Formats: sequence, structure tokens, C-alpha cells
Amino acid sequence: MNIIRFYNQLKLAIQSLRQAKGFSVAIILTLSLTLACFFVVMSLFSNYFIKPLNVEHEDRLVIVEQDNVFADKNSPGYQSFQSIEQWYKTQQVFEKAAAVSTGQEIVTNLPGQPKLDVTYATDEYYELFRVPVMLGRHIANVQVLDEKVQEVMISYQIWQRYFDGSEQAIGQSLTMEGMQFTVVGVVGQNFTDPFMFNDGKAQIWFKFSADRRYFREEDPSPWYNLFGTLKLIGVLKPGETNATAKTHLHQSLQEIKAQWVEGFPNIVDLVPIVTSFRKAELGDNNKLAILLLAGVTGLLLIALLNVSNLFVSRAVVKHKQLALQAVLGAKRRVLFQSILLETSVLMTASVLVALFLAAWGIKLFVSLSTGFLPLISDLSLDSTVLLSALLVCVLLAWLFAFITSRLINFTKLRAQIQSSGKGAVSQVSATTVKMMVAVQLFLASTLVIGATMVLSKTLETLNRPLGSKTENFYAVHLFIQDMEESIAERYRFIEAYREALYKIDGVTKVAHGSSPVQYNTRASTVTDMAGNESVFIPQAWVGMDYFDVTGLKIIEGRTFSEAAMRGEKHEFLVTKAVNDLLKPGGSLIGETFMSFDPDNPVEVVGITENFNHPRSFGRHQGRHFWWASQPYAFPYIVKMEEGKSLSRETLFTAARSVDQRTGIWRLTNLEKEYGLMTHMERITRNLCILLALFTLVLAGVGIYGVLSYNLGLRRYELGIRMALGAKSKRLYRELFQDTIVPLALAFVLAVLLCVVGYTFFVEQISDYMLVNPLWLTAVSTGIAVFALFATLYPMSKILGAKPMASLRQE
Repeated sequence: MNIIRFYNQLKLAIQSLRQAKGFSVAIILTLSLTLACFFVVMSLFSNYFIKPLNVEHEDRLVIVEQDNVFADKNSPGYQSFQSIEQWYKTQQVFEKAAAVSTGQEIVTNLPGQPKLDVTYATDEYYELFRVPVMLGRHIANVQVLDEKVQEVMISYQIWQRYFDGSEQAIGQSLTMEGMQFTVVGVVGQNFTDPFMFNDGKAQIWFKFSADRRYFREEDPSPWYNLFGTLKLIGVLKPGETNATAKTHLHQSLQEIKAQWVEGFPNIVDLVPIVTSFRKAELGDNNKLAILLLAGVTGLLLIALLNVSNLFVSRAVVKHKQLALQAVLGAKRRVLFQSILLETSVLMTASVLVALFLAAWGIKLFVSLSTGFLPLISDLSLDSTVLLSALLVCVLLAWLFAFITSRLINFTKLRAQIQSSGKGAVSQVSATTVKMMVAVQLFLASTLVIGATMVLSKTLETLNRPLGSKTENFYAVHLFIQDMEESIAERYRFIEAYREALYKIDGVTKVAHGSSPVQYNTRASTVTDMAGNESVFIPQAWVGMDYFDVTGLKIIEGRTFSEAAMRGEKHEFLVTKAVNDLLKPGGSLIGETFMSFDPDNPVEVVGITENFNHPRSFGRHQGRHFWWASQPYAFPYIVKMEEGKSLSRETLFTAARSVDQRTGIWRLTNLEKEYGLMTHMERITRNLCILLALFTLVLAGVGIYGVLSYNLGLRRYELGIRMALGAKSKRLYRELFQDTIVPLALAFVLAVLLCVVGYTFFVEQISDYMLVNPLWLTAVSTGIAVFALFATLYPMSKILGAKPMASLRQE
């Protein structure tokens, strides 16, 4: 019997909602859009804070890095191979530990000789990160760290692109720097390296001993060569903590202190940094997830207030139907169930549509953010999102049923069936109206101002001059395999390659040098003659004509001399930011510093404009070193005619015309590279604008709706007052005063909250937000004008009517 009654009530609820199509569509559209945004961000939040990672013993998995302690500064996060080797061989606090480094290799026997991102790792890496094998096997295990194994694993994408997905790929050879490695396995399609390694873009996996930066017979990497992508990863033994592990690892380095003091004379101490894997993998991106969640939660609250207003209006229509049911004997419980069924149907439809939109939103977010944010590949409508969707559905259904039922006087429903219905629905109190409009404006103002702060930071980055031209420019980096010529003999290749590049159709300018317009940067330090070492500063190796071609102005001094380019003199240039750092108020021209070669100090011969790398400006503030490019390799900047491009095949043919041993290390379209460097800023800019507009529209509709409804209920009172001679001006003033105080308080509170919050948490959020007084003033003024319009417009609709029209019963 109960099932039959439930079925009949459900049919009645659906039929009732079908008759109120405008109401139903407005509810579903408002909630589905905002909930879809909420679910997408909840998926990101779940990945970052809740969802278990596909690694062994996540709760005990840690990353070990190195803090290089100098007398006057620290340089954390950069490791030497010697430290990693010492820790790996002597550690006693890990159940399992892996040494990992990343780099790039050119595969000379694949079509086009592609340069691929690679990972070098010890055996334990494949266990810790559960690297799946879809074809073949893992690389053979070794007994010692430096044991050579000429085997590699390749990614699914490389397998498909270069081997057509054939099983015959197993056993094939890949040639890199004259050495052959046998393909023994294909990594599963969905696996990606941790984001901290090459931004998760690895395509080939080697044994750790294959990294020739350290494991080479001649000229191994010295102690002072530090690498940010070199890590030790380990699972702590039960009972061990980050602190105990740090103590043990520090003691391990003290045992070989004589070695690193000799190889790193300016160092005071080497201190291990032990960080949980999840924290290290996320970096500062966990703050981004929290900011996004706060933003969409505020948006959802505004939407809920709007929907609440729609349900308030719905209560006016609903009371006659409920009165009829009451006359026919329906109890209060049954009447509430009918209201709850309506809200449940609407909420279920809204959540289902929101989940559908969120699924596509996640696909879009993944496509836009892969390679730019960690843990993006696993983004999905996981159990956390689905559970939150279920909770939202249930809670909102009960919430809106409660709101509707509170406005209906169930005890008087039977008495209303023969009346006009006046009095059946409780009028919303003036205090409630003030609270609703104030809360909506507060939330909207907070969200819009917050979005403006993020937008200000983003636009500052996008509008900041880079310091180098990028349009129609390409960066080319050539090398000669197994070059036996002496340094002096190699100089002839610089001009020979330049002439070959000029012969390519469409080339208009060629400059010798390596462009720093790259997604990642390399940095070094210099030491003055008093023994004071600088902070790490980004660097590039360029030629005499580099500055003219790229448009980077020399504001003091000169470019390199011919003698410097031939290695007969030792010169370098610095940006103005370096000059201001090392010699505030003065000029570094003529100053000498110690750098790579302790026997040959380098002289500052020029000061250039700043180079403002968009990804690292906050850390380096435009600082850059410019070193004379020696012929160890052959980098060039090439400008093409408008509408023409430089292909790898054309470049390869031109370069091989000079020497058949030539390979291509880098060919980059600088305009596209700059686009990658600012990719997240442009996405953030667009999202901030959309969020601000959507928020204002929602808030404006909400404020307008609440005031329209309230004024509609007061139209009789206002009509009588107007009929008795009250002037519209006076009524405007009274009504305006009723709403302007809560709106003003809400607006001022929102501005204060944003400014004070930014002031207190500036260190934590400075990478994402910036207070721009001009923008803040303009946006605040805009919000105030928008709020005034949303307040005055519904008043004008009521008060603009004739007095007798306001008294007419409808």
C-alpha cells in the first residue's frame, strides 16, 4: 500500500513539475552548472588530499633531497650524485629505497632522431611506483648501483608511434650517443612518472647506471654539480619518522665530509630534506586546489540562495494544491512528503545533469592541464565525488523541502480552499530579506574580488615584457657526435652552420646562442674576489650577435669581444637585476668573478635588460647570466619569414651538409614555447573572468529575485500609500534605506576580508594572488554599481505602476 501511494505521489510530483516548466528548468539549470563546477574541483581535491596514490606504502613513502648550506644562504632541493649514492648504499631507515634521475636523450636510430624525456632509476623504483608492463618484462635486476645493463623500457606512446604497436618491438635496439640498448618491455598505457620527474613525461626508462652525467669513466660529475631532478625515494621502516631518517642520513654524509668539503669548498654543511611523497609531488599545487574549492563553494552557496528564492515563490503557487489535498484528508506528514518528492526529483535531475557535465569538464580539465599540474591523469568521478553527489542530492532535497514547508501554514490549509489563498503562505520577514541580499552580495563580492586578485597576478605575468622576441623565432641546437676535433678546430663550424641555416628557404636572421625561452631553466652561482658567492641565477650561452637579433637591449657596456668568443678572454654579461643584487646603486662593469673555471676569473663587460622568465620570475626577479658560447655544441636563434616554418627534416638536411655526424639536440618554436610557459596563466585568466561574470549574474539574479518577491508581497501596502498621495521619491528612499544598509555592510565586510586575508597570508598565496589597488578600486566600484542596479530595478517595476494597478488582485 505504501509503495502504491509513493508511486502515485511521485507521478503527481512529476506532473506538477512538468506544469511548472519554467521553475523546473531554472532550478535544474542553476544547480547543474554550479554543481558541475563543484564536482570537477572536488575531483581535483580528492586526488590531492583523499584518493590513495598508486604507490607502495604511501603513508611511509618519502622523498630525500639535499639542502646545501653556505655561510650566508641555503640552496635546498638540488642534489649531487655523490650524496645520492652515499645515502643509497649506507641507509638503514628504509625498507626499500630507489635512486632516480631524469634527463633527455636523442635516439639516433629512430626516424627524425627524436629527443625524448627519459628516467634513470634503480630496481626498486619499478616496485615503489608499481610500473605496469603490458608487453615484455622489466629491466633485469642488478646487484650493485653502477652495474651496467643495456636494457630499456619504452612508453606505450613510443611503442605505437615508432613500432606500430608490434610485438616485434621487444628485442629491438635503440641507439643513444653511440650506445645500443635493447627494448625489453612496454610500460602500461596509463602509467606516468611522478610529476616531479620531467613533469611526468618520461618515454624511456633506463637503469640508474646508464646516466652518463655521473657513471662515466672520464670526467664524472663533481660534487658541486647539483640537479633538481635527482632524488632518493624510500619507504620508511615501521617506527621510523622523517626526523629519525633525517638524522641518520645526515650522519651518513658526515662520514664522507672530507670528500664534499674538498669538492665543494664554499659549503658549510649538507643537510638531508625528508618530505612525504604526496607533499613533495604536489608542491604548492595543494594551495591551488584549496583556492579552487573555496571559490566553487562560494559559487554554490550563491546558487543555493537563488534556488531558495525560487522555492519561496513556488510556495505561493503550491499552497492551493496542498489545501485541496488537506480537504480530501491528507495528513501533514503526507503533504510534507509530496513537497519532499518534488524537491527530490529536482535535485536528482540536477545532480545527474551535473555529473554528466562534470565528466566532460574533467576531460577538458585533464586535456588542458596534463603536464602542467601533478596527479591530473588520474582525475575522474571517483567514489569521493559520487559520495559527495549523493550527499548533495539528499541534503538539498531536504533543505528545499524544509524551506517550502516553513512558508506554508499547514494548520489553516483546509480553511483556504474557498478563499483567495491570502494568508496561506507566510510572508518572508524583512530581516530575512535583508539577510538574503546581504549574504548574496557578501559571497559575490568576496568571490569576484578574490578572482580579481588572481587575475591581477596572472595579467602581471602575461603583460610583463619577456626580454626576448619570440614571434617567428626558432631555437636550434646542433651537436656533432663523437667530435674528436680540438676546441680551436671547432670554431670553424660556428660560421659553417650559420651559412647552412641561411640557405634554408624563409630564414631571414641567424644568431649564435642558446635561447633561455625554455620551460625549464638552468642556474649557477658566481663568487666575487672577496669570496662571497651569489645565489643561484639562471644562465644561457650566447654569441656576439644574440642581443641584436633577439631584441634584448644592452643598457650599459658592450657585447662579447671576438677574443671572448674564441676563449682567449673570459667575459660575461648580466641583467640589470643581477647588477642591482650584487652591487646596489653601482655598476658591475669591469668587476671580475670566479665561475666554472677557478683559474680564469670572468669579467662583466655588459649589463642588459632583464629576462623575465614567466615561470620563475617570482624566484629570480629577472636575473640572468649571459656566458660566451664556446663550440662544445652549436646553438642558434633563427628567424623565419612570416607564414613560414622550420621543420626538423629541413634543418637536419642543412646541418648534415656541413658534417655528416651532425645531430639535432633542440628545435623549438619560441612562440609555442612561450605559450607553454604561460599556458596555465592564460587558462587562469579565462577562468577568473568566467567565474567573476557567472558570480555577478547569479548574485544579481538572486538579489533581484528576493527583492522582487518581497516587493510583490508589499504591493498592496505600497499601492494604498501611493493612492493616498505618497510620492514615488519618498517610497524609493524608504525602500532603498531598508536594503542599502545590509548591502553596504556586506560589501565593506567582503572587501575587508579579502584585503586583510591577503595581508595575513601573503607568503602562502603570493604565487597565485596580487592586490592591485587600481584593479581593486575599479572592481569594487563595479560591484557596488551592479548591486545598486539589482536593488533599484525591482523597485522601479513596482513603484512605476499606477496606484490603482498596484491594488489590483491577480
